[in-house]
Amino acid sequence: MTRFSVRLFGFLALLSLIGTPVLAQSTAPGEDPVVARVNGKEIRQSDVVIGLATLPPQYASLPRDVLIRAITDKLVDSALVSARGRALGLEKDPAYKRALEQAKGQILEQLFMQRLIERRVTEKALKRRYDRDKKTMGQEKQVRARHILVKTRAEAMSVIGELQKGSDFAEVAKKRSIGPSKTQGGDLGYFKRAQMVPPFSAAAFALRKGETARAPVKTRFGWHVIKVEDIRTAAPPTFDKVKQKLANTMRDELMDKEMKELRKAAKIEILLPKIDPSKAPMPMPQGRGGR
Repeated sequence: MTRFSVRLFGFLALLSLIGTPVLAQSTAPGEDPVVARVNGKEIRQSDVVIGLATLPPQYASLPRDVLIRAITDKLVDSALVSARGRALGLEKDPAYKRALEQAKGQILEQLFMQRLIERRVTEKALKRRYDRDKKTMGQEKQVRARHILVKTRAEAMSVIGELQKGSDFAEVAKKRSIGPSKTQGGDLGYFKRAQMVPPFSAAAFALRKGETARAPVKTRFGWHVIKVEDIRTAAPPTFDKVKQKLANTMRDELMDKEMKELRKAAKIEILLPKIDPSKAPMPMPQGRGGR
């Protein structure tokens, strides 16, 4: 069994513990066709839809048809295993009852947060957030620079001397640089401070537009002679480019706010000192189990 199957099976097992009718909205029989039968037990389209809607985020990038088939297969497996467990009388086991209550809580928590996010993190809300923040999104400084990379400081000083005599920077780069940008006359295009190694960025961002460094800069690549061609403030990214990031941020903020409000309104007693750590079961490491 693959890791994906193990995790999906475990998640769908939670659904089966409380029964999907608890989660499903009322649907007319004709609108909710049977997609599978397991020893007479029906699995309906709404069961698969609920499985899709409540899947953890890490599965969202998988193709929809793959997820639908996987969920259907795992609902079948879950029905088989559940039936065997009932036949063995495990429904009377205290461990089952505890797991059932935990499962109910987990599903309700997930659905509550999902519905809350659906109501608050809307397209309109995302656009309002984008319009509010887009000015600060584009305030990062960028420079467009050229450089000539050589192996030794002596070579770099020789290059600087040649440039001070009036030689064209791009032409000298084509002749003397050992860097991959030599064919473009040493042109690195626009970049942010964090995109280059610190010594290079520190030197480049200290120069004015049109200025060539008077001293070479050493990095792990060699010795650089730098010229700044232009300086600009980056334009803000488009809404589509940052939409998902904004949605993630708003979702996290919303969940944090909701939890703070719930905690503030609740009477909570933490009784951890009464738990004997030596008797507490250790969690299973990620990735263990059948493959």
